Amino acid sequence: MDVLQSLLPPAKGYLPYYMLSLSLIAVGNSLQNYVTLHYTRRLYNGLFVPNTDASSSSSGSSTDPEDATDKLVPAGGGAKGGRARDQVTPLAARLFGTYTLISAVVRIYASYHLHLAPVYQMALWTYVVALAHFASEFFVYKTTRFGTPVAMPFFFATVGVTWMVSQYGFYVES
Repeated sequence: MDVLQSLLPPAKGYLPYYMLSLSLIAVGNSLQNYVTLHYTRRLYNGLFVPNTDASSSSSGSSTDPEDATDKLVPAGGGAKGGRARDQVTPLAARLFGTYTLISAVVRIYASYHLHLAPVYQMALWTYVVALAHFASEFFVYKTTRFGTPVAMPFFFATVGVTWMVSQYGFYVES
């Protein structure tokens, strides 16, 4: 138990643990963006090749050839007006994964150094950017509908922004 305790952030309060936990989940999410498109495609308005066997494959594997990251498979019906209907391309997934990984690294570092104003502010901005991204995809671009796949990151980003703004003076040393 002492080994686990020594790995946790030393700061007071629960915010560092929240940030560290979400960051570790984000690292996993980032890696899955490099392996499959399926989970990223769940965010966007059905403009994808469905994978009904993703979680209940009889072979025990959750991979579908249509979710391969090494090829682009347009959604059913082909392209409309010369554009692919599938917005989650392998490139888009890798970019999303890379952004997520960068955010996770910033938040992991910040969870151990919340007393430093610039580090705290950078971590706060990662939540602001994530919230702006998911809000704009929902409200402006209308590429996603409200449901679990978008509700979770929207919720966690909102909590992160609110918590960090309200507790700035508690964590940051003057």
